[in-house]
Amino acid sequence: MNELLSTSPKRTAPQVRAVHTALHGADRPIRILHWLNHQGVPELLTRLARTGAELRHHDLDELPDTPTTSYARDLLSTAGVLPQRNEAVERLPRWADTVLREVPAHHRQIVSPFAHWHLIHRHRRMARGHAGQAVRDSHRRSQIRRALELLTWLDDQGIALPDLKQANLEQWLVSGPPNRRDVRVFVLWTNERGLTSSLEVPTRSPEAPATFIEDDDRVEQLKRCVNDSTLPLDVRVIGSLVLLMGLQVTRILELTVDDVVVQDSAIQLKLDGRLLKLPPRLAHLVRLQLHHAEDAWKSNRAASTIPWLFAGLNPARPIQSQYIYLKLRRLGLGGLAGRNTARLALAADVPASILAALTGTSIDNATDWANFVKRNWTDYIARRAQDRP
Repeated sequence: MNELLSTSPKRTAPQVRAVHTALHGADRPIRILHWLNHQGVPELLTRLARTGAELRHHDLDELPDTPTTSYARDLLSTAGVLPQRNEAVERLPRWADTVLREVPAHHRQIVSPFAHWHLIHRHRRMARGHAGQAVRDSHRRSQIRRALELLTWLDDQGIALPDLKQANLEQWLVSGPPNRRDVRVFVLWTNERGLTSSLEVPTRSPEAPATFIEDDDRVEQLKRCVNDSTLPLDVRVIGSLVLLMGLQVTRILELTVDDVVVQDSAIQLKLDGRLLKLPPRLAHLVRLQLHHAEDAWKSNRAASTIPWLFAGLNPARPIQSQYIYLKLRRLGLGGLAGRNTARLALAADVPASILAALTGTSIDNATDWANFVKRNWTDYIARRAQDRP
C-alpha cells in the first residue's frame, strides 16, 4: 500500500494522505489487502498518488461501473477525497447516458431531455430526505426503454412522432407486454410540449396478489426462523420480518443500524418515519444482528459510509436481494408467498391504517390489501380447502 501511494514527501497531496490514513485505520487489514488485489485498484491508487489534479466523481464515472470502482468511490468519499453523494441516485443518469449513446441521434434528441430534465430530476427530488436508503430506479429505466421502443416502432411504421394517433398508440400497447404502459409518463411529457396531441395511456391496475402458502406453513416457517440457531442470523432476521410482518425483502435490506431503536429491553424498527415495537423473540434476533452490523461497520469504516444493518461483501452496499431470496428459497423459508400470506393474515385482523404502520407500506397499498381480503378471503379459504387431499 505504501508503495502504491508513494510520492515525493515534499509534494504529497492532501488527498493521498487522507486515503493513506483511511486505509491504515481499518481494524481488519486482511479485508483491505484483499481489496487492494482487485483488478484495477493498484492502477487507480497509483494514478491518485501521481496526479496533480484534484480527483472528482467524474473521474470515476469514466471508469467501468464495477464493484471495484464502487468500492474505490466509497473509500475516497470516506477519506474526504471525494464529496459524499447518493450513488443509488447517480447510477440512473450514468445508465441513461450509456443507453442513449447507442440509439439513433433523432431518438436521443427527444429522449435525452425527457430522461434528464424530467425523470432524473424527479428521481433526485424523491430521493431527498432518504439518505442511506436504496433508491430503486428499475421503473425509471423501464420508462426510458419504453420511450425508445415506441420511437423505434414509429420509425418501422413510417410514422413521425407528431403524427402519432391514439389508434396507433393503442395498437402498439396491445401488441406487446404489459410493461409498455410504462410509456405513459413519456406520452404525457410529449403532450405537454406539443410533440404529440392529446394522447392517453391508461394506468395499470394493481394486480391482486396470487401467490400464497398455508397459514399453518407460514407459522411453522416463522418458528424455524425464531428458534433454529443453526440457520444464518441474517436469514433468521429477514425471514422473521417477512413471515411475521409481511415486509418486502428489498425494504428490509434498506435498513441501517440507525433504524433500530433500542430502549432498555425493547427494540423498535423505524419504518418510513414510524416506530414499530418488535415482539421479544424477534427483538432478540434484531439486537444480535445490530451488534453484528455495528462490529462489521467499525471493521470496514475505511470503505463504508453507511452502517447497513445487512452489509454485503462490499460493506458500502447492503446484501443483494437476489442473494437473500436464493438463501430463503434453499431453506424453504419466506419469499413472496410467505410475505403475501403474512399480509393477508394481518389485513384480515387489523384496519388499513394499522396494517400500513405494521408493514411500513403506504395507506393506499394497505387499503388495497384490506379490500382484497374483504373481496376474496372467503373464496380463498374455500378454494384452499378444496385443494387439500
